[in-house]
Amino acid sequence: MIAALKNRIVLALVIVALAQTGVLAAMVVDRVRLLKTGREITLPIVPVDPRDLFRGQYVRLGYDISRVPARLLEGPLPRPNAVFYVVLEKTPDGAWKPVKLTRTPMQETSPERIVLKARAFHGRLYTGTSPDAVHFVRYGIESYFVPEGTGKALEKMVGEKRIKAGVAVCRDGTAALKGLKVDGQLVHKEPVI
Repeated sequence: MIAALKNRIVLALVIVALAQTGVLAAMVVDRVRLLKTGREITLPIVPVDPRDLFRGQYVRLGYDISRVPARLLEGPLPRPNAVFYVVLEKTPDGAWKPVKLTRTPMQETSPERIVLKARAFHGRLYTGTSPDAVHFVRYGIESYFVPEGTGKALEKMVGEKRIKAGVAVCRDGTAALKGLKVDGQLVHKEPVI
């Protein structure tokens, strides 16, 4: 009886370990697929150079598309911390600008438009009525880990408007940072795993 109980415990532990390994493998496969097959867009960035003591040096990236005019909201405000979608449209100069914000998942309507999944900074979107109000949103592409000692140099290049972010976007709107481009050349590539 004790041997049967031990066998059941071992079997349960093996099942739990396999389930955890499967979840991690699915996350890695998802990330690899997004970086390899996602539609790529290029966004100008504005970093701040903080330091994460546990993970090394990184650059916090800011984007013009992170400030979405409140007037672009279609439908009710998303619930606090809920996912919503921002439709970006490519301008004649190649930049991307927000044209719609909605709670409803959408499909891309043309090669000049792309949909990004977003969340509000601080969990809530702006609820005021000012015509100049903006929603501050995040897309999950706001941090980039860089080799030790290179954050300040990247920050300087941003000030000179020489650096942009290469971003892969999946059909469901999930975005991942592919790397940083200086003068149009990829110089910092995000590792796939």
